[in-house]
Amino acid sequence: MIDSKRKAIIFLTISFVLAVVTAGVVLVQISQAQERLGEMVEVASVTKDVASYSEIDMNTIEWVKFPKNNASSFFITDKKELEEVITIVNLDSGDLLTKNLVRKRLDIPVNERVVWLNATEIVLIDQQVTEGDLVDVIVSREVEKSVETKRLLSNIKVVQIEKGLEGSEGIKISLPLEQAEQLIHYQNFAKQIRVLRVNQAEDDKTSTVVDPPKPIIEKKLEVKETDNKKVEETKEAKEKKDKAPVTKIEVEESTAD
Repeated sequence: MIDSKRKAIIFLTISFVLAVVTAGVVLVQISQAQERLGEMVEVASVTKDVASYSEIDMNTIEWVKFPKNNASSFFITDKKELEEVITIVNLDSGDLLTKNLVRKRLDIPVNERVVWLNATEIVLIDQQVTEGDLVDVIVSREVEKSVETKRLLSNIKVVQIEKGLEGSEGIKISLPLEQAEQLIHYQNFAKQIRVLRVNQAEDDKTSTVVDPPKPIIEKKLEVKETDNKKVEETKEAKEKKDKAPVTKIEVEESTAD
């Protein structure tokens, strides 16, 4: 009887402890779920209609609280993402701003165009560059039966850096329309284009240059048919000479005393 009573007490104690632990775990889970549901983020929204390709004015932006769980990663939640940007579509009052609705504003003159130099097998960017750097563009191309290398552009400002899908970087430079056409032509037909960063500190000290450098021209070697015939004839003559019989001349010794 005493053993049965003792077993019952032990069983009840274990059950009570397990119940307390289970209740604690459930309370923690409920608390965490409430915290997640209650956490909010601020998302940018426009307070009035904005036409496409207009600069975003911070005075027209309000920050709307949004449940973090339901917020897309494309929402703009940081003021820095709205610095010097324009919208690429018409926006109505109350629209939430996403990253694919805006892009960086470029200050380029009216008569210039931005050319994208993405790194490819033909276009090589020798050093990492950032916005504001100056670069030279060197082009190697075939001219008739020779290869020419020359500096096509000098001290061109990089206006934007853009990362490709595979992590590669492309640079954008602003050029007058005529030079932009020329560069695009070489992008399509040149053998190689190299982009070299300019040492701007040294360039400022020696900023007055100069006559345009002469292109480097390498002519391709050509072997004419007549030369081949001459070489073959010389070879045949040499072989005949080697095969010709050797005539021995014996000289009799003098017997005069």
